[in-house]
Amino acid sequence: MVEVKNCSFGNYNTLYKYARLRNTSLGDYTYVAREAQVHHAQVGKFCCIGPNVKIGLGAHPSSGYVSSHPLFYSTRGQASGLTLVKKDLFKEYEETIIGHDVWIGANAIIKSGITIGDGAIIAAGAVVSKDVEPYSVVGGVPAKTIKYRFDDNKIAFLRSFKWWDKDLNWLKNNQILFLDIDSFIHQYQQPKQQD
Repeated sequence: MVEVKNCSFGNYNTLYKYARLRNTSLGDYTYVAREAQVHHAQVGKFCCIGPNVKIGLGAHPSSGYVSSHPLFYSTRGQASGLTLVKKDLFKEYEETIIGHDVWIGANAIIKSGITIGDGAIIAAGAVVSKDVEPYSVVGGVPAKTIKYRFDDNKIAFLRSFKWWDKDLNWLKNNQILFLDIDSFIHQYQQPKQQD
């Protein structure tokens, strides 16, 4: 019910029915929902990939080539195993990088070669064709920044604290703090040095 080829997994990953992963690594606690496809990607820890999401699908040439059909540039044989070339003449796949704690909503499409920063949220149905900043919320076709989840100081704190690298016992002991960003920061922010 799940198709996996040349992938590596962290701890506590879940792949739901009909998910398809190729040339991908998943960080700890990341799940991939039903019918999602993830190709040529590095996915961080604590990521939520929604149903029918498509990440890192192959590209076709759009200028300079007479045809965009892979018969003329790819050895993969997408057309019933047929190819007219002995070596690949166009880069069909680039690696997609997805940070930690990223939520990708249902039916989103992430173009190959994109980097999505830590803590970002991709709205359902979005088509992401350029890099996404950490802790931003993007949506639309093509996807644009709607807002940021937190102010610059809170984002800087979270990016330097890297809670996703903590062990399971730490997470269990601090889980209540995850319900409120201000309490979380208050608990773990270093006091400023007095001169």
